[in-house]
Amino acid sequence: MLTIICGEDTIASRNYFVSLKHNFSSQGIEVRNLKFEEITDLLNWSADSPSLFFEKRVFFSEHIIGKIKKDNKIIVSLLQKINSKREVHLFNWESISSWELKFKKIGQIKEFKPNQTIFKLLDSLYPGKRADFISILDVLASDLDENFIFQMLVRYTRNLILTKEGVNLSSLQTWQMLKYKSQANHWKTENLINFYEALFKIEVGIKTSNNPFPSIKSLEILACHFL
Repeated sequence: MLTIICGEDTIASRNYFVSLKHNFSSQGIEVRNLKFEEITDLLNWSADSPSLFFEKRVFFSEHIIGKIKKDNKIIVSLLQKINSKREVHLFNWESISSWELKFKKIGQIKEFKPNQTIFKLLDSLYPGKRADFISILDVLASDLDENFIFQMLVRYTRNLILTKEGVNLSSLQTWQMLKYKSQANHWKTENLINFYEALFKIEVGIKTSNNPFPSIKSLEILACHFL
């Protein structure tokens, strides 16, 4: 069986992927990590006898689906065959949403969707919406990982900048592009770029533990300055 672990909440999906590995290992099951080029050998390996120390074996991979070219029918067929075999277990992690997957019918999908309130936060990301933004942020801060909140804001702000500069984001649907254009119109280009740079610095500070203020507090200060 092939299980594709994905979702916009990449932190939750990644944590689940890692926890699966730990759970299998703790049960005495051999965990084998596969690279993309090794997928063609998976069925042969699964037929081999497990090692002396393990009675069962499971396989883990990352970004396999994203690396498949649309004309690569051999890999697609192989993954479909893997999915049809109950005795074979392959767990693949993708850092995208299920609707972004090029191939959706070659395995079981376990998707991690973010708290819907995060989209309300993104919708309030423009000048004049400071109170709404901070209010929604306070709600999210007690429920979501702060790294995920910053990842979403950084990516969303980057798309706003690209939209304002007239870049066509081919990965977005029409209604999403219209939404970005409408929201970008509320910003002055210079302010939007400055906001993005400040947001990015806070995110880096979180990852390197160099941020002098609590990260959510830093975001509130940023909102007071720009929104």
